[in-house]
Amino acid sequence: MRTCRGIRASGAALLLLIIGMGALFAPVSARAADCHVGTLVTVVAHLDDDLLFVNPGISDKLQAGWCVTTVHLIGGANGANFDYVKLREKGTRLAYARMAGVADEWIELTVMFAGKPVHKMVLKQQPKVTLLELRMPGGAVRGGKVPLGLMWDQGETINTYPINNDGSNVTHYDRTETVATLRQILAQATEIYTLNPDTVPFIEHPDHIYAARITRVVAQGLNRNIPIGYHVTYPTSAMPKNLSAGETQMKRDDVASYFAIDGADNGEHVFGEYQWDGNWVARRYWTESSSSLTGLEFRPRSSNLVNEYSSQCVTSAGVNGKPTLAGCSGAKTQDWHWQPVPAMPGTKNNSQLVDESTQQCVAERSGELIEERCNKDEAAQKWTPWDFGLVYTPLGHCLAAHNGALSAGQCSLLTAESRWAPTPHSQWTDLRENAAMYGNVRGTVDGEKPVSTVYVQRRRDGPGFNVWVAGMSRLPTAAPWYLNAVPFNAHAGTPTCGGDTLCFDSVRFLLGDFEGTGRDDLMVIAPRNGGTAFWLLRSTGTRFEAPRLWYQTSAALSPADAQQYVAGDFDGSGRASIMIAQKRSDATLDLWVIAGAALAGHAPALWMKSGLSANARFLPAHVAGSPHTGLIALENVNSAMAVTQLASSGRAFAGRFRGNTYAEFAPAFAKVVAGDVDGDGLDDLVVLQPRGDGPDITVWRMKGGSAFGNAVKVGAIHESSYADAVPALVQCNHGERLMLFKRANAKLGGFYFTGGAPSLIGYDLDTAYKIGPAQIWGDLPGLFSEALWINTLSQ
Repeated sequence: MRTCRGIRASGAALLLLIIGMGALFAPVSARAADCHVGTLVTVVAHLDDDLLFVNPGISDKLQAGWCVTTVHLIGGANGANFDYVKLREKGTRLAYARMAGVADEWIELTVMFAGKPVHKMVLKQQPKVTLLELRMPGGAVRGGKVPLGLMWDQGETINTYPINNDGSNVTHYDRTETVATLRQILAQATEIYTLNPDTVPFIEHPDHIYAARITRVVAQGLNRNIPIGYHVTYPTSAMPKNLSAGETQMKRDDVASYFAIDGADNGEHVFGEYQWDGNWVARRYWTESSSSLTGLEFRPRSSNLVNEYSSQCVTSAGVNGKPTLAGCSGAKTQDWHWQPVPAMPGTKNNSQLVDESTQQCVAERSGELIEERCNKDEAAQKWTPWDFGLVYTPLGHCLAAHNGALSAGQCSLLTAESRWAPTPHSQWTDLRENAAMYGNVRGTVDGEKPVSTVYVQRRRDGPGFNVWVAGMSRLPTAAPWYLNAVPFNAHAGTPTCGGDTLCFDSVRFLLGDFEGTGRDDLMVIAPRNGGTAFWLLRSTGTRFEAPRLWYQTSAALSPADAQQYVAGDFDGSGRASIMIAQKRSDATLDLWVIAGAALAGHAPALWMKSGLSANARFLPAHVAGSPHTGLIALENVNSAMAVTQLASSGRAFAGRFRGNTYAEFAPAFAKVVAGDVDGDGLDDLVVLQPRGDGPDITVWRMKGGSAFGNAVKVGAIHESSYADAVPALVQCNHGERLMLFKRANAKLGGFYFTGGAPSLIGYDLDTAYKIGPAQIWGDLPGLFSEALWINTLSQ
């Protein structure tokens, strides 16, 4: 046997050293791995699954002192040649070296498990990291041959790529041999991670599903109670971001390092949220089970079918009824699951859509959808759920929502109307996200003080961002006011976004007149030195200057615990101050204020130890009893929206908690903005809510005062969907204007989860809250999805 990297393997001594239960953990460097804390074994299909879907689970264990072993069952993809297998492994080595914070230097050799040769790679400077490559052939992502499935379900034997890097030593696997090999690899695991076994092609890649099912069966056969974590893959793109800013930034470094090797664009696409790999970086969705739980290899999981554009749920009409679309209510009639039917692995039309309330299946007959008794042999009941949110009917149509109705039509020129999410709590209804800000950044122009739109765009060449300013005009006025390029070095040993580097995923933004010049400036808030750095980008009237440090907090006020930052003239100085809603250990909030002093901020002062819940959202507002700008806090109390007004004395906040509660608003689906609509000097509330009967938006208002008035419906917006719009109330020359920074419902590419430029639409509101006609200013540069940033930590 000849090993890699020129290491000669001769005699029985070496063979005995690497064969058997200890092979996985045999010392292969001068510094042997100490695995007494624990050993995580992760089993995935492809050489990026662990980086995209399982991490930061792996890096967290490594930082905690665990040994981490990752098993890639598949080498290459889609029938690619052996050179591509080695290219992908090169990318994986680079990513794991970066994850471990050491040089990309590895010991490679061939080891034996249950009589099968496996390519093993151990990180020289951190031997706790081991990669095992079985180099099996891969299957097609969207229909076609799936060798792993044919081996597991059909009893076939599959041949691997060469196990040695010189192209020699091809082996083969059948089901029994696969179980034996993986059983020996998993024998020393303290914990196991894998992908999602309880789904169907092509919601997730067939290779993902089979890798997880094989792992579950083998883990159950170990006769030990081992924790095993199952990770959702493709569908996470439609779900809200759930990793912290720090986790996201580090994961993006690791993933980009891999795709700098395996990618035509040098990994650039992973810095965005506009297509495939980039959508998965800020997310990790998984469930923990135990290897001691035995049972069927498939356990269907209930979910919803939520239209991305209209925010409606597919809803059962009962036995023998025709499914419809309705507002997502949590009713049992909106719960469904996909049930696989007997089919060759990789075959389309492989699943039934089962109604949880009736246990009937949806069939397509004569161009209509109808529920009927399930029959696994009935072609009219065999659907093809597709990755990236598309759903194909039994007749090959695309499921869509048009004008509030469920339809099955042609699969061309697809938009968000044909894209589906597994939950109404999608990335598009995530109230933590903000986008455009509005203010007078130009100063006085021709005797007027125009309000501009300020928005931030991710850059594609790294984790930086650009800041754009646009006027509310049909003329193309959008211009970049600040360009923040952050070069990415795939081979760097330090984090890209450390120190004073400002990166999109780890910062938050505020717009306000922090100098008192009459022009609004941009404040960028970032982690630094264990605390929080506030970087001021002064407006010159035509651009934003380079960041200067305005204030640095101690570690007592860190971004990781700051629910929200709000700018306002809270002390009456004529300059914007910053309120920090900081989480306490008892799940409530302290409200701190950093008052402005021209080009610097004063030391933070505690203005209130509130009893508000840690997920409260805040709006700056003129409220009753406050000579200065105060706050409105919005909370979820018993599934109703509670409103608290906090008046400012100039040195503290005070108010009666939860003075109003509105049961008609589900807090997770209410976009709330504040402004003085009726001109009485006190801010009112305007609420946007999904209609439920289509993509239109229902608009409500509550009049401001010592207590807010009742919620009154004032109209509907037809030019945008609820999921596609971020609202604001902006004070203009003739009163308040309801602004929507929205996504154009553009054609979507085959590998794009999102699409569409940002657009601006405005609606003037008169003092009676009547909504004026839409003022459409058209599309802006960039993409809507790339302008969304996390404003609050919790929802």
